[in-house]
Amino acid sequence: MYDTREKAARDHQWLINGALNEGRNEGRNEGRNEGIEKGAIIGTIRICQSVLGLAELSVEELSTKSLEDLRTLSSQLQSVLRGRMA
Repeated sequence: MYDTREKAARDHQWLINGALNEGRNEGRNEGRNEGIEKGAIIGTIRICQSVLGLAELSVEELSTKSLEDLRTLSSQLQSVLRGRMA
């Protein structure tokens, strides 16, 4: 009976550890993907600023902004650029 309870406790702990590791891996992947997306958007922003002759914000300054703020800024700059090309 003791062995059965001990095995059940170990199995339970194994399941908990597996779930925690899976959650950590998912979090890492989400963070990595968000970082890649932020980097791409920051690059787009800096290119648009350069082409438009605007003062370029530093990578450090842009990296402190939220992903949504970066998307908005990128869209605004691209709209201005398209307007100048039309």
